[in-house]
Amino acid sequence: MRIYIRMLLFEIKNLTKEFKTGKKKTTVLKNISFNLPSNGLISIVGKSGCGKSTLLNLLMGIERKTSGSILFRGKDISRMSNRRFSKYRLTDISMIYQHYNLLSNLNVEQNIVLPLKMQGKSKNKRRKTLENLMNSLNISKLMKRNVNELSGGEKQRVAICRALITNPSVLLCDEPTGALDHKNSKLIMEELKKISKERLVILVSHNKEIVKNYSDRIIVLKDGEIKSDTGCEIDELIISKKKNIRYHNSWVDYFSLKLFIKNKRKNIISIISCAFGFASIFLCIGFKEGSKQSQNNVLNENLSLGTATISKTSYYELKNSPLKLKKNVRPDVLLIDEFLGDYNTVQIEPNISYFFTPYPTGEIAEKKFESFEMIPVLDDFFTENSKKLKIAGDISDFCNENVIVNQEFLDLINIKENDALNQEFFIQYSTSITLNTQDPEKPFIKDIFSYHKKLKICGIIKEFSFMNSPKVYYDFLSIKNELKQTKLENISEYKHKNISCIDYLNECDDDEPTTSYSYSLFLKSLYEKERYFSLIDELAQKECELQIESQAYEISKTYNQFISSFSDALIIFVVISFVGVNFILGMISLSNFLERKKDSAILSCLGSRNSSIKQLFINQNFIIILISYMISIGLAILLTQIINPIFSSKFGLMNIIDIPFASFLGVPYLLIFGLFAVAFICSLLFTLIPICIYKKTSLSNELRDE
Repeated sequence: MRIYIRMLLFEIKNLTKEFKTGKKKTTVLKNISFNLPSNGLISIVGKSGCGKSTLLNLLMGIERKTSGSILFRGKDISRMSNRRFSKYRLTDISMIYQHYNLLSNLNVEQNIVLPLKMQGKSKNKRRKTLENLMNSLNISKLMKRNVNELSGGEKQRVAICRALITNPSVLLCDEPTGALDHKNSKLIMEELKKISKERLVILVSHNKEIVKNYSDRIIVLKDGEIKSDTGCEIDELIISKKKNIRYHNSWVDYFSLKLFIKNKRKNIISIISCAFGFASIFLCIGFKEGSKQSQNNVLNENLSLGTATISKTSYYELKNSPLKLKKNVRPDVLLIDEFLGDYNTVQIEPNISYFFTPYPTGEIAEKKFESFEMIPVLDDFFTENSKKLKIAGDISDFCNENVIVNQEFLDLINIKENDALNQEFFIQYSTSITLNTQDPEKPFIKDIFSYHKKLKICGIIKEFSFMNSPKVYYDFLSIKNELKQTKLENISEYKHKNISCIDYLNECDDDEPTTSYSYSLFLKSLYEKERYFSLIDELAQKECELQIESQAYEISKTYNQFISSFSDALIIFVVISFVGVNFILGMISLSNFLERKKDSAILSCLGSRNSSIKQLFINQNFIIILISYMISIGLAILLTQIINPIFSSKFGLMNIIDIPFASFLGVPYLLIFGLFAVAFICSLLFTLIPICIYKKTSLSNELRDE
């Protein structure tokens, strides 16, 4: 069923347009009124600056009126919704621009069919319409050419073809033959005259011959007012109502890809920058996660964890000073029992450090060495924890003369692992032991205790190397039994009974140096380490009478403080990296928009919606984020595989970087999808804010921007 209507196409009433330059106002059109029919070729003439092009821009919606109204089919175009106004440009009106306004990143065919893509026309329909129109304008040979390769005349004919491709009701022509020779000018004007039989063609031209020969009506403007309006009668056209064409957004993806390829150099640099930014974020988060595990390793991978000393500490305040004096003595066993209560996973033993010093002098192959430490361990604890740390040897041979050494000890004596096994070395030490008899005739009894002991390396372990030192682990109970068998000759003679080193330790006063002012405390099981360290913390914080000193605890505490401080610094770095990545994306988007600001204006004039133009630049960022994000994941994994072995071999930090791709904060794949989502939302804001600001600029200014 065909519906026919009879009506004026345009009604212009009291139309005024002013331009402001600073405080100065210039009135280009002054309260003009006229009507335009639905067909015919109507020319608008006048001197430069009289308002001809401004009038076309107002009809096209490129400029906004100051006052008055422009009615199209009875509806004020200034009151149309954004969607309706986009449809107005897409289906009802087209414009042939004086400077062509072709899209440089598309070839001729792509420029012409773009409005049909916006209308959702099928490929076959686009092809058929294009071929017919290009043949009529004699530009078929230009179809695959880039618009930058065309002459001015060729560009003009392509622009005319694009304007006609949607079969609009109104065709606005701003100097359509300005760049054409006489032959092509005649060809174009005859085509415009032909199509004006079925639609309205409004022509602005300085060519008096063209205006005279082809115009049905001539409107003369002078100083913004209508000086004359003359012409022959136009047969009133009975037109059918246009079909309701729906806007399609599929062209945006196609155009986004074209823009992305056009800006490939800049985009590649952006992708690389963002990939390293995202990778650094992954690595920082991975370090924070991996360091949690390494904090356990610093304990689990150190056999000295099982050995500590416990002493009684007294504090004395100094007069007129904030400082306090600290005095340690060996505590009473009953006091230890009182504080430890039911804590039965530790074993209290005499501290034999005075007799079997932790820092003896060693000798191997007649070469002496120092700066290593002798650490006593209980066999049960040693057996439980040493097997997983073993890198060579037979740990089951651990006994009186067989010892276990760590990697740092081998580095000290400069011997390789295979050569070190079963290697014998000697330790020696000598000290004096004095008994205060309080007998005036013989107040002091002195014994000289010394040993020159042969030890054999039966096993080598790899410990957590942070702040670790060369260590030799020996069986405490074996050495204790030896000291039980070692008689102090002079003291035994004085007391008329056998006094061994251990006997002397047990009987001497608690504040004598022989006691080392402490007992040895041995942890029986690694599973109790958390409670054990909590106990040390609790005693230290309360300044309690009892104090436990553990080398492993101090190393762990120092390491944890270091990791905590470094992790806090990394959080700042992550924030800076994240802001930096989004700043790069925002600047890319702004740069793309500024470079393509004119293109966005052209797209608006072709009928694109504002949302589609925004989506166009959002897509650019999305492609960059997606590609850089995928690269960053692979890059982060690669760097993790490079960094972890280095830290493992140099510092003993196993898996110091553990990126939680699979699960983060207990949520599966939260890191991967969460970071991408946040990055995209932030980049969206960086993209939309400048676009929204610049969209306030008039389209005519953007179209004039070269």
